[in-house]
Amino acid sequence: MTASFAVTDRTRMRRRPGRATYDRELVHSILDESLIASVAVSIDGQPHVQPMIHVRDGDGLILHGNANNRLLSHIAGGAEACINVALVDALVLARQITNHTMHYRSATVYGRGSEVEDEGEKQRLMNIVFDHLVKTDRYRHLPTLPEGYLKGMLVVLVPIEEAVGKVNSAVPTDDGPEGIWSGLVPVRVQRLDPLADERTQAEAAELGAPTVPPPTA
Repeated sequence: MTASFAVTDRTRMRRRPGRATYDRELVHSILDESLIASVAVSIDGQPHVQPMIHVRDGDGLILHGNANNRLLSHIAGGAEACINVALVDALVLARQITNHTMHYRSATVYGRGSEVEDEGEKQRLMNIVFDHLVKTDRYRHLPTLPEGYLKGMLVVLVPIEEAVGKVNSAVPTDDGPEGIWSGLVPVRVQRLDPLADERTQAEAAELGAPTVPPPTA
C-alpha cells in the first residue's frame, strides 16, 4: 500500500491545489479526529445528505444506523457515497475584510460500501465504534446487549480508497492598515469533566461515597 492516495478526477483540487493533501496518514488522522461525518448519496436522482457517526477501521469507514435508514440502505445496496468531515482549528481575523477565513482540515472519501451481515463481524465493528467514541473501558461495566439487538441495525463498511484532504493552516493576518487588531481565535472541541445524572448522584449519596466519573482505560 502506498503512502499517498492516487489523484483522481474527483479528488484533484483545481482551486488552490496547494491546500490539497493525498497523504494517507494525514487523511486518516483527520477522519479519526472528527466526531461526525456528512454522508451524501443520490436517491432516485435526488441528492441526500445526513450526519452520521463514523469510525475508521484500518482502510475502511464504519457507518451504522437503523435497518430502515433510507440513505444507509442505499449505500448498502451499492449506491456510491461521498463522505466529508471537517475540523475548524481557528478563526482568522485579518486587517482586511477579504482576508478573513478559517484554519481548517477536511477530508473527503468517495466509495461504494457493503453491508456487514455476519453477526460476529457486526459485533466486532460496533465494539470499535463504542470504544472510539467513549474512549474508556466502560463497555465491560455495562449489561450485555439484548439477544437479537444487532439484527435491527445496519452496519456498512466503506473502503477508503479514493480520498483527498484539504488543509488551510498558513494564512497571513497582518496585511493591511495599522491600528487594527489581527491574529487568530483558536477553536477546539474538547471533552470536559463528566457530569453525573441525578440517579448516579443519589446512588453515590446512599453509599456514602463521592460521585466518581466513568471508569477510564
